[in-house]
Amino acid sequence: MVFYLEFHAPLQREGGTAPEPNPAGVPAGTADQRVGYRANTNLEQISDWLTKILVGVGLTQIKELQSGLISLSAFAAQGLGAQAHSQVFAFVLLSYYAVVGFLFGYLWTRLFLAGALRVADQAALGELTAEVQRVKKSAELADRKVEDLKKQVDLDAEALSLASRHLNPVPDLPKVTQEEMDAAVALASPPVKVQLFNNAWQIRSDTWRDPSTKEKMERTIMIFKALINSDVDHRYHLNHGQLGFALKDKLIPDWAEAEKELSLAIEMQGPWKENHWLFYEFNRAICRIMMDPEYARDQASDPANKKKLLEDLRACAYFEDMRSRLKSNEVIQKWMSLNGIHEKDLNKG
Repeated sequence: MVFYLEFHAPLQREGGTAPEPNPAGVPAGTADQRVGYRANTNLEQISDWLTKILVGVGLTQIKELQSGLISLSAFAAQGLGAQAHSQVFAFVLLSYYAVVGFLFGYLWTRLFLAGALRVADQAALGELTAEVQRVKKSAELADRKVEDLKKQVDLDAEALSLASRHLNPVPDLPKVTQEEMDAAVALASPPVKVQLFNNAWQIRSDTWRDPSTKEKMERTIMIFKALINSDVDHRYHLNHGQLGFALKDKLIPDWAEAEKELSLAIEMQGPWKENHWLFYEFNRAICRIMMDPEYARDQASDPANKKKLLEDLRACAYFEDMRSRLKSNEVIQKWMSLNGIHEKDLNKG
């Protein structure tokens, strides 16, 4: 028995209306496409043909059919002992099992084969549907990633544009506010934040010495502040350090804020003996000296300020390169002179 595999798709009414609702509550994806079988009557047709053939052959070739059956039963009788009635028994046995075999095959096909084929095809369809859903989800995820990437590109471009507009102002364009810069940098990607930091660092390094370029150097302060505000986990001491340097080197230095930022950078960086980088301590010492009211009056510092300054200067004196900077800095040398401190005193402790 052979069966037809049918896929039942939802029918649409005239005018393109939606298909009928699903009263059985079949889940979406299965209600719209079901697997079914209907019986194929080929075997019945073949049976009809065989019946007609047998009847026709029986009517026209009855003598030859009889001799064929006798020969077959005689051949089978040899396996049954070749007794007197073995041939009759063989004929009955062959006839019985031919009929029973045909009926068994017909009923098994009608009763069990259809169900087995239906289960197999439904399983295959389920796997195919699951694979289609997986591919669909992957495609949707890829689309979302592409959209997110496009949005991030726009946000990065906005941050870079604002920074460029601030560092290189144009009279026709409005000034960038700190709030605008903070918002743009906060939404920028990490690589763009690194790019913004490097650009600002380079500009500050190139312009802090010459008074004629200090105005441009001061523009980097907004960039460093925005980077600090975006660093919610407080991971990057360089932002604070560069901001401290820029505040210290302004045309009108902000010593207090510079000292505060440099202190934060030192705290975040960790012990100087492990990092071997003492520009923070060196510049903080200058800020503390310039904030010292006794220094402004050309007098020795009070014990508390003197102790804090000696800590920074002794740290700097630990390395030869920094010792040469201490010797060449007029502010530090004047403070040491006012406080009666010599180079050998920096090697103590």
